[in-house]
Amino acid sequence: MASMPNTDALRTIADHETGRYKWYVAAVLCFAHTVAIIDRFVMVLVVEPIRAAMHLSDLQLGLLQGTGFAVLYCGFAVPLGAVADATNRRNLIMVGISLWSLATIAAAFATSFEALFATRFLVGMGEACLVPAGMSLLTAYFAPANLARGTAIFGMGANFGLGFAFLGGGALLATLIAAGGLSVPGGAHFAPWQGIFIAAGVTALPVLILLFWLREPPRGQVPSARLTALREGFAFIRANLGGYLPFLVVGAMTAVTGYSVTSFSSSLFVRMHGLSPAEAGKLIGLVGILAGPLGTFSGGYTLDRLRAQGVAGAPLVVMGVGSVFALLLAAGTAFAPNLPLAAALFSLFVFESTFVLPSLYVGMQLLTPDRFRGIAASFNMMVYTLAGLGLGPPVVGAISDRLHLGHRSLGFGITIVELAMVLIIVPVAVVSRRSFQAKMQAVAN
Repeated sequence: MASMPNTDALRTIADHETGRYKWYVAAVLCFAHTVAIIDRFVMVLVVEPIRAAMHLSDLQLGLLQGTGFAVLYCGFAVPLGAVADATNRRNLIMVGISLWSLATIAAAFATSFEALFATRFLVGMGEACLVPAGMSLLTAYFAPANLARGTAIFGMGANFGLGFAFLGGGALLATLIAAGGLSVPGGAHFAPWQGIFIAAGVTALPVLILLFWLREPPRGQVPSARLTALREGFAFIRANLGGYLPFLVVGAMTAVTGYSVTSFSSSLFVRMHGLSPAEAGKLIGLVGILAGPLGTFSGGYTLDRLRAQGVAGAPLVVMGVGSVFALLLAAGTAFAPNLPLAAALFSLFVFESTFVLPSLYVGMQLLTPDRFRGIAASFNMMVYTLAGLGLGPPVVGAISDRLHLGHRSLGFGITIVELAMVLIIVPVAVVSRRSFQAKMQAVAN
């Protein structure tokens, strides 16, 4: 029989929940999340210089930006969640940061598509530990009354990371181009795009230092009990997969609508409007910082309002309507006749793609009893990331390669994928709204 948790350990947890130290924990995890997003999206910033240097196709670019990262990220997300439940979570995050930052630096030394693809694999594997271990730490340090605020601070790292990756990365890329590249002690010289990978990887060092002062809190549940709960969670997901399936399909296709444009955003502005990669990065970063948080907040507020008004299957409604706007705004961005209009439509697209995120996250929680929500969240994250990154960018790239329409090929590839997603999302959302509502009410009762 499992032993009872140590009362001193539980008292320590309670002290953490009521003290100020928990905000330090949330801030450090926010910084770690920022670095993760920088290393995840830095490839988008330099995709055009890499294409020119290695003579890559759009399909290969899509694989680098999506599948290369997504496969191991999704494959390791749930197993590393289990590891986080059984080991020191702070140390697990430190190992993950070290792995993904070194892999990012290694990308600077890649001379072929295969080598670059391998580095993206390792970045995905390293980042897979952050959300499960980070959320577990936040749950240990924060009381239920303020857990949402701690989680919001952690989540803000995604907005900061996107901004730094494009705004800061764009400025650094412009500087490196003006300087003719990056020279380091010892006589080594790197092209500007290589210097960006090195700089992105080095950003992990301050976070690793801050993590040394992050204390691993004692656990209130013994490992055997945690593993039992994990097995029960997997069993629940398997037994109710049919009920989850419509929402998972809509969520996965919604992720495709976002990543299909985001992953090729720099290429669109470079090819269609003559911007340099550095200029495109600054524009995308500014849009992300302004439109992204506004879209996320507005989406959460709207979802709460729709649910309060009794709208059946409110998360599905938001994602269904959002997919139609995604199609219109993506096509508008791709074929806008001038840069100001393209930038305005892209800003609206970013707002829309972040507007649907609360519905994507919350919907799965509404369908799941409280004791299984952690494993359900990991499973949901695995599905939508694998679909969004693993399917969206490579399919867009493959279509672009087949069309042979010059710079317009990429725009047509994006529009075709967005249209296909609408033709899947809208019918599934409409048909499954009532069943979603019924299952949600059954869980609530």
